[in-house]
Amino acid sequence: MLQRIQTLYLLIVAALLAVLFFPNYATVKIGPVLPVGVHETVGADSTITRLIVAEDGEEEIAFNLWGIYQNGHKAVGTAYMAALVMLALAVAFVTIFLYRKRWLQVRLCFVLAVLLVGIEAFIVLYIYHLNAAGTDSWAIDYSVADVLPVVALVFVYLAYRGIAKDIALVKSLDRIR
Repeated sequence: MLQRIQTLYLLIVAALLAVLFFPNYATVKIGPVLPVGVHETVGADSTITRLIVAEDGEEEIAFNLWGIYQNGHKAVGTAYMAALVMLALAVAFVTIFLYRKRWLQVRLCFVLAVLLVGIEAFIVLYIYHLNAAGTDSWAIDYSVADVLPVVALVFVYLAYRGIAKDIALVKSLDRIR
């Protein structure tokens, strides 16, 4: 199991997906444009409905796997994205332990690739909504975690190639018999 290179690639994918649980993907800092307190806002896409301005007048919106937070208060939930990351992590681990069923591993690599594209789509979508929430004086800080699903997708492709080589090797050995 661990002597095959595709197992190491899939372990790297699982590690990259596990890293997605912890960092902020993006942080928006809005300058002091509103007075201190709670303000109701309605955007065109209605992603953020309450704006809570801190004592210093500076607004901070943080986006991580568990939600979009305004000054520490949850404004928008990201439960679907969290479920997608957990499902992708489970599929990566299941794929590792199905080393005797190579064709099933190939299919699960395709499923994992689709899940990773979905995770990246969620990240891009939520960051796009954060960009739309900005006002006159704002700055957005991106994280390296934004591109981790793309890096994991490359390792899924490499694992797929390793599994395909194993399938070809087994077929060639069956022809020799």
